[in-house]
Amino acid sequence: MAIMLLSFLLLLINSFMGLSGAEHETLCTSKACFTLHMDKVNFEKAHQNCVDNGGNLMTVRGREEEDVLRSLLSQIQRRQGFKFWIGLKLQSGDCVLAHETLRGFKWVSGEKDSHYSNWEREPVDTCIEKCVKITYTSGQNQLKWTDGNCRGPVSYACKFYFQGMCKPLALLGPGKITYIAPFSQEPQRSEMTLFPLGTYADISCNGKQLTPYSVCTGVDHWTTPGPFCKTGKQNCVINNGGCEHLCHMDADRVRCSCKNGYDLDNDGVSCRIRNLCGINTCEHQCVMGESGYSCKCPDGFKLNANQRNCSDIDECQSQICLDNFCVNTHGSYKCECSDGYKMIDGKCIDVDECMHSRCQHSCLNSVGSFSCYCKEGFTLSQDGHSCVDTNECINSDCHFKCINTVGSFLCTCPLGFHLDTNGKNCNPDVIVSSSNADEETQENFTESLIRTTIELQHQSPHTDTPLPELVNVTHGDHQSNASLTTSPAKTVNTRVIICVLGSVIPLLFLLAVTVAIAICRCSRSKKEAKKNTTTDGYCWVSSGLDPRLEKLYESILTDDL
Repeated sequence: MAIMLLSFLLLLINSFMGLSGAEHETLCTSKACFTLHMDKVNFEKAHQNCVDNGGNLMTVRGREEEDVLRSLLSQIQRRQGFKFWIGLKLQSGDCVLAHETLRGFKWVSGEKDSHYSNWEREPVDTCIEKCVKITYTSGQNQLKWTDGNCRGPVSYACKFYFQGMCKPLALLGPGKITYIAPFSQEPQRSEMTLFPLGTYADISCNGKQLTPYSVCTGVDHWTTPGPFCKTGKQNCVINNGGCEHLCHMDADRVRCSCKNGYDLDNDGVSCRIRNLCGINTCEHQCVMGESGYSCKCPDGFKLNANQRNCSDIDECQSQICLDNFCVNTHGSYKCECSDGYKMIDGKCIDVDECMHSRCQHSCLNSVGSFSCYCKEGFTLSQDGHSCVDTNECINSDCHFKCINTVGSFLCTCPLGFHLDTNGKNCNPDVIVSSSNADEETQENFTESLIRTTIELQHQSPHTDTPLPELVNVTHGDHQSNASLTTSPAKTVNTRVIICVLGSVIPLLFLLAVTVAIAICRCSRSKKEAKKNTTTDGYCWVSSGLDPRLEKLYESILTDDL
């Protein structure tokens, strides 16, 4: 029972160690090494760990570095998904910039902004601190970026630059070489083909540790170059000389070789399948199998007919965005909304532009758009946002004069008139005159009538007396009729004048005609009497009375009868 419990505890401890960060992988190219650490820390701690070992959090500035990262991840045997930091961060105080490739984020290594990105979703519009991580599942090709809180504990990847690399040391007999890189305290995989400067190698032959260890101090230069683990006299007849595949006698020693498709391992006796995947073998990823190698493309790409290169897949042809706009990108696609809409959880939702509108007065939101409106008395300008005052006097109904105001207008009247209740028409002011004024006015009219009668008597009997002409007088934008003989300064009520004239003039006119006829008849009687007493050499002359007055008088006498 105790043994079973101990075994369970050991299994639990080992499992915990694997989850807590003991697992790591390293991959070196001709100029740099990359390490993936499975221990989970926050962004700041991950960056500090990389710096302490002489590197920085990994950059992914192009397809080449993404392919290296994909190869590094392929060495991880864990099937479940995990997340890891890359060295991309939005510093506190900086803001997300949607028009930039990195959206305002910066590489913490200090390298210049790159023109490559692989966002899984657009970063949230913010000006607070954000850090970038990648979610990876074994077998997944897409390495999409997501931004988030910098304090969450996840794994991380480091990058180390070096000026030179060393090839692996050689073994001529049974033995083992352990390589320790300068940026790690853990042994590196024996399958690595390049080791950075500062790497030291522990060598053991037949279980016996050799001293001193060898150190990489330059390009392909080890302090103790080897080869190591040389054996005495060997014979291919005995145990195939220790060779895994083929054994050859070379003078007094054994030389091992491998079958086609295999390479001799570093121990000089073992064989491993030949890695046909070189730097230029495949455009993206090369995978070795029992039958050879094959090229694979990341998500969003398809393998060309030459089985090496990859071409982009246009996802928009499959109507993947449904009724929304689809924008094909290199290796992916992006769904966008029309103007007036915003993408939320994969759906285009109408944006209420009136929440942040530039309308000067009022705003009305509509589906996918908005409209600006102005208050009464104002007109929407050509920019569609601001309002300008309307000049209502251009088409106003003011009787006399119109004055434009901000957002409205005002009708006015001349002196002696006042506005009607409708605010547009002008009515004359009513003034109560004294009796003396009435008598004086009546006398003036009588005098004027007498003068007019006398003037008519002195005119030619065949000449029509023209009536006084009326002219149009314009005030502001409108016209009114006024007599040329009327003084604009008089304030006498015109209606009262018309009534007085209507009653007084006929009486005065009849009186004047009667007097004139009487005078004429008296004069005619005298002339007839004189004619009877004189000779027939005299003739009758006209009385001088206007024929129109005579006709008028005759019509009056006829009416009286």
